Amino acid sequence: MLLLCQNLFLVVFFRTNFRSYHQKEAQELPQISILIPARNEAGIIRHCLQALEQLDYPTTKLQVILGNDQSIDDTAEIIEAWVAEKPYASLVDIVPTVAERTRKINGKANALAQMGDFATGEYLLFTDADCIVPTSWAKEMVLAVQSSEQIGFVTGVTSVQSLGFYAKMQDYDWLFTLGMVKVLSDLGLSVTTMGNNMLITKKAYDAVGGFSGLKFSLTEDFEIAQAIQQKGFKGIHQVSDQNLITTKAQPNLFSLLEQRKRWMHGAMKLPLTIKALLALQALFLPLVILLIVNYTFLGWLFWLTKWSIQSYFIYLFKKKISQKANILALIFFEIYYLFTAWTTILYYFWPSKTNWKGRKY
Repeated sequence: MLLLCQNLFLVVFFRTNFRSYHQKEAQELPQISILIPARNEAGIIRHCLQALEQLDYPTTKLQVILGNDQSIDDTAEIIEAWVAEKPYASLVDIVPTVAERTRKINGKANALAQMGDFATGEYLLFTDADCIVPTSWAKEMVLAVQSSEQIGFVTGVTSVQSLGFYAKMQDYDWLFTLGMVKVLSDLGLSVTTMGNNMLITKKAYDAVGGFSGLKFSLTEDFEIAQAIQQKGFKGIHQVSDQNLITTKAQPNLFSLLEQRKRWMHGAMKLPLTIKALLALQALFLPLVILLIVNYTFLGWLFWLTKWSIQSYFIYLFKKKISQKANILALIFFEIYYLFTAWTTILYYFWPSKTNWKGRKY
């Protein structure tokens, strides 16, 4: 059954072929606003700001809004020094609101809601302070959204900086997940967007009341994607090396599980059919072990087939973003993926609060 699902998924992939929404160069680029919240990011935010300086987007059409989300380090000072030399950039000091204190909105959504009040662009682009955007990022996202008037949001592609074995495994994990999200999106089922690499049209943003109009969720990007689609807008996923953002890896297993626990809150709100497929995927390990115990050759053949399909899928997705897959890494990724899948499930149901940048929910 699981093998059938994997094969059907691959057939679907060949039909979609990671569809590109890239259009011809626009005659006149629209006004855009880039929103980046930052909370205690003094050690990394300079790299993000340096990347923004290299964007191939006219500064006359560009607004950069940086939010200092109650940082206790030097984040605010670093941003202040940067915006002082950039007439198109501004700093917003995020203040606690009643909604945040009463847990009706999470900290990041509260920051984005306040920053959104200052946005004047036709399109709003979002990334995080620990991310590095390519020079072509803004233009690529804009050209994608302009491919149809029905589009309310665009999701880009993000990879993890592969500095070391553990980071490389996280990178493969991100890209494998994004590949599946891309296939679903191409089939007309946009299940979510990604907060560190997304564009939302101002029209769609206003239609849902921005981030302040959302109900409480630890995954505000998932919630706003759902809300936008409920208003009749469409979401697309643009996969290209032109909008490929890089982010830092989680430094250890505990921080990785904290990240995955937040994501699981969003996954639990997915449609029942998708949750059923995710459950089948999680059940692969106990089922294949049972098969190996009873029918050794068939069990190992089953596992090899699954790994081959999965690896080829990752290889093709990485090729789409001008990256290469390593065969040895793909072998180790299978072990890593099964281990993190089960530890994430266990950690999600463990009775503990979820930690996000010092805030516990």
